[in-house]
Amino acid sequence: MTENRETSLHEEDAATSTAERERLIDEIRSRPRQKIECNRILVPTDGSGQAFKAVNQAIHLAAITGAELTVMMVVDLNRNVSAFEQVSLSGYIPAELKIAAYQFLADLMHVIPTEIRAHTKVEVGDPGECIAHVAEEEESDLIVMGCRGFGTIRSLLMGSVSNYVIKHVKCPVLLIKGMPDDWDEEDNYVANRKNE
Repeated sequence: MTENRETSLHEEDAATSTAERERLIDEIRSRPRQKIECNRILVPTDGSGQAFKAVNQAIHLAAITGAELTVMMVVDLNRNVSAFEQVSLSGYIPAELKIAAYQFLADLMHVIPTEIRAHTKVEVGDPGECIAHVAEEEESDLIVMGCRGFGTIRSLLMGSVSNYVIKHVKCPVLLIKGMPDDWDEEDNYVANRKNE
């Protein structure tokens, strides 16, 4: 008798659970559909293979959503100019660095199909801060960027641009890991070496 009673209670719980699940599904289906819009995509690049893979992904997303791309490069003085040179320059940015960034972005624009709206932007400063500033300034709906995937310990020690961006922007950030098929592990383009 106790066994029949336990089975009966278990069946009632299952029926209630199924009815509740069906009610919840019906409620969700009756809600108005939400439209997700993506009008502006920010794509920071540093010229690495990971960044190039992110550019390709952003091009694909822009083609699907009709979003405009902002392809940006940050001239990082800490990486490109020694501390002594920075002091002696008194805040003057070597023109060669900005010209090289603009030239790189001009070349990169040839990869983007003409039917996709895109423009370039060069900023000078800390990459994470500049990316966050441009995302806010341009009201970006999405940031697509490469990440090196160093892992927690190394990124804590070295700092991580992607970690900074994730913590300081309001819009979603899509991180693209890995290298494109035509790049080697040392971050070099190798498509021309296949015949060697």
